[in-house]
Amino acid sequence: MIVQSSQASHPIAELAQSRLKASPYRPLRKILCDFDDGLLLLEGRLPSYFHKQLAQVAVAEIDGVRQIVNHIEVEGIS
Repeated sequence: MIVQSSQASHPIAELAQSRLKASPYRPLRKILCDFDDGLLLLEGRLPSYFHKQLAQVAVAEIDGVRQIVNHIEVEGIS
């Protein structure tokens, strides 16, 4: 089970978090990452589906990640 936290605790989650924080797209820097058993969880809020996709692409090629669970919410969409 993936445990939600405000800081990445697994090395893969830390790597994903650092990729997002290095993004030229400022909103991506606030996305939280967690990792468990091959699953990388992305959580937070972004202003558009474009940003949501950018976040997923930024972490897609990390070794050890078998699946990305993108729980990022798009602001203004219910």
